[in-house]
Amino acid sequence: MPEGSANVLNSNHERRLSVTCRYIDKLLADMESILSVSSSGPAFPQYTPDLTSAQRRVVEDYIGRIRAQLIRVLDGQNIERPSADIPVGRSLHSTLTFVDIAVEELKPEYMRGYGEVPSQAAVELNGIAGELQGLVRQLDHYLMRGTGENLQQRLEKLEQTGDEVLLLRKLEKVIAEHGLVEFRSTLSMILDRLEDNSFEIAMFGRVSSGKSSLLNAILETDVLPVGVTPITAVPTRLAYAESSLVNVWFANRSPERYEISLLPEFVAEQLNPGNEKHVTRIVVQMASPRLRDGITFVDTPGLGSLATRGAAETLAYLPRCDLGVVLIDAGSTLTPDDLQTIQILYDAAIPATVLLSKADLLTGQEQSRVIEYVKDHIRKELNVELAIHAVSVVRESKELLTRWFEDDIAPLYSQRQHLKIRSIRRKLGGLRQSVEIALRGRLRRKDQISIKKLEQLRVVEAELRQASGRLEEMKKTTRRSADELQHLSSRKILQIAGAHLVESWSSPDSDEKPTSEIVSSTVTRTVQEQSEALRRRMEVLAHKLTETLQSAARVLDITDVPAEEELASVLREMPVFDLGQLTFSLRRPALLTLVGRKMSESFVTKRLTRLIGAQLKRSLSAYCSLLCDWSEWTLGQVQRRFDAYANSYRAQIEGLLGNQEMRTGQDEDSIRRDLESLENTLREHPLAS
Repeated sequence: MPEGSANVLNSNHERRLSVTCRYIDKLLADMESILSVSSSGPAFPQYTPDLTSAQRRVVEDYIGRIRAQLIRVLDGQNIERPSADIPVGRSLHSTLTFVDIAVEELKPEYMRGYGEVPSQAAVELNGIAGELQGLVRQLDHYLMRGTGENLQQRLEKLEQTGDEVLLLRKLEKVIAEHGLVEFRSTLSMILDRLEDNSFEIAMFGRVSSGKSSLLNAILETDVLPVGVTPITAVPTRLAYAESSLVNVWFANRSPERYEISLLPEFVAEQLNPGNEKHVTRIVVQMASPRLRDGITFVDTPGLGSLATRGAAETLAYLPRCDLGVVLIDAGSTLTPDDLQTIQILYDAAIPATVLLSKADLLTGQEQSRVIEYVKDHIRKELNVELAIHAVSVVRESKELLTRWFEDDIAPLYSQRQHLKIRSIRRKLGGLRQSVEIALRGRLRRKDQISIKKLEQLRVVEAELRQASGRLEEMKKTTRRSADELQHLSSRKILQIAGAHLVESWSSPDSDEKPTSEIVSSTVTRTVQEQSEALRRRMEVLAHKLTETLQSAARVLDITDVPAEEELASVLREMPVFDLGQLTFSLRRPALLTLVGRKMSESFVTKRLTRLIGAQLKRSLSAYCSLLCDWSEWTLGQVQRRFDAYANSYRAQIEGLLGNQEMRTGQDEDSIRRDLESLENTLREHPLAS
């Protein structure tokens, strides 16, 4: 609009008019907020709801008229209205950050400025903070995932059309209509299971057993580097994708994607000694037909000396898998490490099979003879019957790999999918029951519940809070344990290695192992013992959390409970300490028997410090970063599973204790209709076990 005219506003006038209209609109929004808050039943009410619903509607109509007039004012002056530029989701996410900070400051370490916090009260405060942060975290997760967390859209994308999907859709509708947000995480987890068709095959084998060459042949590719020594800390997953990429996660920085040709830089000991790049996870994506149906191969670098330890300890470092494949050279024999790996897989109820590589070097008769020999050896040593298949990477023997897929992989994959559906149906049945109890709880008045039952509910509520507190305390414990391991003197570790080396020299039964092998084994064992202690504490916590949930479910009379090992099962694939290759040679002191044990140990420790002290320090630093990352991720998974049950239990307890009351007859009618609809859905589409 041109300035200077007698009948028009200048730019300053226009700006003032625009700012005033926007300010009035903000005040109107504040009025709407007051109306909304006064009728929403806040925990700490500020306003007395003195308006009837009819009066509220009149006020809202007036606000709408005033807003419409503001728009006409600006349009009449040809003043452009500014467009919205702040996404609602991002604004809510920012506000939740401040909510999370406020809740964090309720924890004991922040409260100690007001006086010492008793130990039991500390658990209670951690529990209060844990419960609140869990809800904040779920809401923030929902906001940040956007359409990815839209359960309705995810349900529509499902290819399955079975009874379980029909019940899922009905439950999602009921949960959304009645604001039962406590069940959203459980519903999302069931959806995760339905969407996941993966079948993981972990490959185990000694260095130079031809594992990488075999995987390349199976997947008809050459992406896996052949003839390199792998780092022992991180398995490599091979999964299907249209484009070939390498996804690498690190303990000290954000994950990154690389060209597939760069894979050796992260998996080869020569290019990543002692895992100095702090790699925690590697996923190779490729368009191999053998991966298309959800099959994922896991290339493990081998367990080495770890496999000679106790089965429970070794199991913590194995990758999660649906099938374990132990690869041996057809011209070799089964080693104790191979047998121990088979035993560990068998103890973990993981199906196992043995592949004889380089079978093309044998005649058909020789293959049959070797297979029978290996079968008999495993039967005698482990009392286990396993399938044995002869395979080869040679193109002319391609049918051997094809036969293995058809005979071993296809039946197991089909069986796993069947078991998955059965598990989903059990969980769906439990969720349906929990939703029905929650709805009926809204129909029931507090005075209809016995005093004994009310007391039991209060006890359960307190136990769930204490469980959350123990989970929060474990997070601090894991960080503290990693820090202690980080500050564990490399000299102290080398003292232990030196003492073990001197002892082996002094033993008449010494098997003359290379000194570097003895030192590497001792150092690895010393470090892993520290991390195993941490894993055991986490395992104890997982079982205690499960017991608390099962106890709560009994009081609430519901069957939606975690299985015995559901929470503990995530405590797998713990990072392996990787010292890297040791190439030194340390000879036995000529005067060992004369100078005495103490002086010999001191001499050997000094030599070891000069030879590998710096290497050990670097490897220890890298491992502590890996351990912190693993602990944080694992406890996050434990918490996610715990909260999926605990949040619904808490909400049901809250409803039964009378904190949620029926407001209108219309609400009551809606609940009764949905309860009847759920019963009809189950009657028409029963979930067969």
